[in-house]
Amino acid sequence: MRKFSNKKLQNIILIALIIILVGVIFAIYIREKEEKNIASNENIEDLQLNEEQEEPKIEPVEINRFEGLTLINDNRGVPVLYYHSVEPSEKNEVIISPDRLREQLQFIKDSGYTTLTISEFNDYIINKKSIPEKSILITFDDGYMDNYTNAFPILKELDMKATIFVITSVIDEGSYYLSSERIKEMSDYGIDIESHTATHSHLDQLTYEEQLKELKDSKEKIESITGKKVLSVAYPYGDLNEDSTKAVKEAGYSLAFTTNLGYSDRDDTPVKLDRIYVSSRYTMERFKSRLINTNK
Repeated sequence: MRKFSNKKLQNIILIALIIILVGVIFAIYIREKEEKNIASNENIEDLQLNEEQEEPKIEPVEINRFEGLTLINDNRGVPVLYYHSVEPSEKNEVIISPDRLREQLQFIKDSGYTTLTISEFNDYIINKKSIPEKSILITFDDGYMDNYTNAFPILKELDMKATIFVITSVIDEGSYYLSSERIKEMSDYGIDIESHTATHSHLDQLTYEEQLKELKDSKEKIESITGKKVLSVAYPYGDLNEDSTKAVKEAGYSLAFTTNLGYSDRDDTPVKLDRIYVSSRYTMERFKSRLINTNK
């Protein structure tokens, strides 16, 4: 009987020790888990604190292109030159050679002119904002591929702005006219891509609805390529009627250019702006005279 009691006591002590050991192990586990949770929470708080203390993102600063220039806000107007194709042959008067174009643009630069973007020109005509005393708008009609291969390098070299009025139905149609890829590249660089309608039709021979479609379709196509708002259109052949100016406004343009000779100024209707045609047959003296003496 005594032996049995001793054995029973030993079993009880063993069970008690096991229970105590399990309890100690469990307590250690719980403590370590709590310490890990505390450390994790501290890391999260540190991360949040670091995020809150991060320097605010610096937005790009808009450069004032006109800084240091004498500005005017009167109605003396702006010469708007318009070219077409740029290639060596000069086989007709609307095709000017790269060398001749370079000479003319170099003269413009050396004479102290500031080439405007279409947005800056729009601000002058529509919003009555100031521009440099000697301002000029360089434009090209139709959207030939040689505007990219021959004119674009010269514009980049001379750091000059320009606007190209493209016929949207011929975009990506062969190698004679600009492709979407080249249009996007030039637009990203800072060359303005604007509308010369969808099919280069004589607008004054179309119905109002047909004119509106020409203007809307071309505007939407260009905007889908460049991701930028199209502000202006150049009338094909300079042909327009009363419906044309109404359709231009309804299509969402703020400016439209004719082929009428003269400076563009605030006396012009914004959708009937004058320009100065440049022929490849002009001597340099004739070009200078046309640029300087064409104001109304």
